[in-house]
Amino acid sequence: MERPFDLYGDLEDAYDEAEFNGDLAVTETLDVLRLWDGRPRAKGAFLYTVLKAIRGDVEAQDKVGYAFYNAEDPIRGRGRCDWMDKPLLAQYWYGLAADAGRANSQNCLGRFYCPDCAPKDAFKLGRFARDYWKSAAEQKFPGGMHNLARCLRCGKCPCCNVDVKLAAALDAEAYCLENEAKGR
Repeated sequence: MERPFDLYGDLEDAYDEAEFNGDLAVTETLDVLRLWDGRPRAKGAFLYTVLKAIRGDVEAQDKVGYAFYNAEDPIRGRGRCDWMDKPLLAQYWYGLAADAGRANSQNCLGRFYCPDCAPKDAFKLGRFARDYWKSAAEQKFPGGMHNLARCLRCGKCPCCNVDVKLAAALDAEAYCLENEAKGR
């Protein structure tokens, strides 16, 4: 028989496992949410999303990355919370989802490596924004296509090779995809 679902117990087990394995990003994620002091900063749905992210759910990892990147209030799901402004945690969660092939995460992670977009305390690891945007663009993700096009027009970054023709073609295709999605 399967044991009953216990969100806080499962999160505590995940914390203990992450601490044992030295996974500082997971322990910091749970510490930020102050689950253990009796006044947690998040409830229900967001905590369940965090648990799913810890367990490897790629869509949940993308959502947790989004919440930290945008400093989104995890209780109301909207509005800004300064204590959620954690670019390194956003980068960690987006990175897991991007490595699993999630186009949105690849697009968002590209911002961490672009000199024009990166949050001031992003950790760059020598990667290039273009690589992430190219991966997202190959999946026909319009945001990644637009960002790759901007990168191909830039010429400022070490990863940029100016190719205005390809940039225009990417933008045009991305606009078509966006219009298709909107039913136009």
